[in-house]
Amino acid sequence: MRIELQKLVKQTLSQKYQLPNESLGLKKTDISNHNDHVFICYSNEKLIDLIYNSIIDYSFNQFEIDRYSYENLLDKAIQKKIKYSPDQDLDTKIKYGFYGEVLLYSILYYFFQAKPIISRGYFYSPLAKAETSGYDSYHLAQHKDDIYLWFGEVKFRESLASCVKSALKGLNKALSDDYLSTNVLEFDDYSEKFSIKGSKIEAILNSWRDNPSIKIIDEIKKYNMTLVYPILLIYSDKKSNFEQKIIKAIDCIDKNSMDKNFSLSIDYKLFFILMPLDQIKQIKQKVIECIESRKPLI
Repeated sequence: MRIELQKLVKQTLSQKYQLPNESLGLKKTDISNHNDHVFICYSNEKLIDLIYNSIIDYSFNQFEIDRYSYENLLDKAIQKKIKYSPDQDLDTKIKYGFYGEVLLYSILYYFFQAKPIISRGYFYSPLAKAETSGYDSYHLAQHKDDIYLWFGEVKFRESLASCVKSALKGLNKALSDDYLSTNVLEFDDYSEKFSIKGSKIEAILNSWRDNPSIKIIDEIKKYNMTLVYPILLIYSDKKSNFEQKIIKAIDCIDKNSMDKNFSLSIDYKLFFILMPLDQIKQIKQKVIECIESRKPLI
């Protein structure tokens, strides 16, 4: 991540607290098996700039960022790395998924020190003109001999209930051996684009190329990997009391959550990142204005 973008993240967002928080009487969600996180946004204007400027880092590896001008990279990203069409109407543009995905990228990189295995933009197909399938993030973190695959999800919508229901709807699929294996295998076509060289993911893919009959999930287990599945919810809530916003979000998640017995056979950490805002549609509209006016990049 560019130094300028890291500075912008620091100026825009912070981790307000983790859940549970006994001093405030706030619990975590029932479905999470790890601490939930609550984020606060200091400025809508800075958040707009953060989303706009994160498009480049989300779309390209550092080698390309260092080699080409930011303006050229942004043009290429808009055309080939994210779903965006200047010819579509405003309501359609507001529904695009990249707003949340680029924020998830910046949050995981800056606050959780999880670096992307490969830039997410490589998985978008301009021919398909559809939102990119698979997890919303492909990040990796290593602590000593432990490998953590940060394959997460983000919902960035006006309604908290809509965010929650959409995120929970696909949870059984996301936390399954088949889905995880399929997503790891998808890396094979992009291994030359990896931003982290010599990772255990490469070793797994090399083993699979030598013997395509092996089970990817068994290789993941062999390398003692853990799936970290953060669910970032960005939603509108104009309540004046911030703690009440979080209580409302936790209650909504708990009321809509399902059975916690997921089929995934490797260790996993599931948690929510909650970020209530006072505006959603207006923020996305301003990002669109930045894109279409080609506002100077940081």
